[in-house]
Amino acid sequence: MLISILNTKKVERTKIMLLSFIFSSLIIAATPGIATIYVLNNSASLGRKEGILSALGIMTGGMIYNIIAAAGLSSLLYVFPSLLSVIKIIGGLYLLYVGIISLKNKDINNLENTKVVKNNCYLRGVITNLANPKILLFFVTFIPQFVIDTQNYGKEALILGSIYLIVEIIWFVCLASFVSHFIKNIKGNFQKYMNYVSSGVYLAMGSLLIISL
Repeated sequence: MLISILNTKKVERTKIMLLSFIFSSLIIAATPGIATIYVLNNSASLGRKEGILSALGIMTGGMIYNIIAAAGLSSLLYVFPSLLSVIKIIGGLYLLYVGIISLKNKDINNLENTKVVKNNCYLRGVITNLANPKILLFFVTFIPQFVIDTQNYGKEALILGSIYLIVEIIWFVCLASFVSHFIKNIKGNFQKYMNYVSSGVYLAMGSLLIISL
């Protein structure tokens, strides 16, 4: 009888923790950051499909960091603290490079240039998220608060991290759909300047990463 009561309480506690985690994940996913800006930017300038591809790239980068954190490899950041700065510099320089290239290829009506940009949305999403080591720190500091079974920490942390990424991708898909639909229905010269806005966003994100060292 006592064991049954304890098991029931454990199940209830797990449910409450899981619901709290999902709610917290939604709030964090909806908080504007580099990933959100990247998805918004591509959804507005390239369309819904490219926005979703960008979101999938962000999710893939997040999953890589999720696996690293769950495997305990994040401890390397404490052994080599300068590694964090190196990742930021490389990531920032990459985003600056993308912004400059986008400016050089400002003729958005050029089919070849547009096709190249669209095809790179997923890969750039992966790199954009990996370029921001704060994502790894997020998995290291946020996820452990919701781990119940510490004996199976790695497995449970990986599952929780995956749930967070699913919540995030759902949010980004909704965001990409709304923004692309909104921009599509705007009349006038606004769309003509989206490539300049897009380039400026990349340059700003790259600069912010480097400045935050």
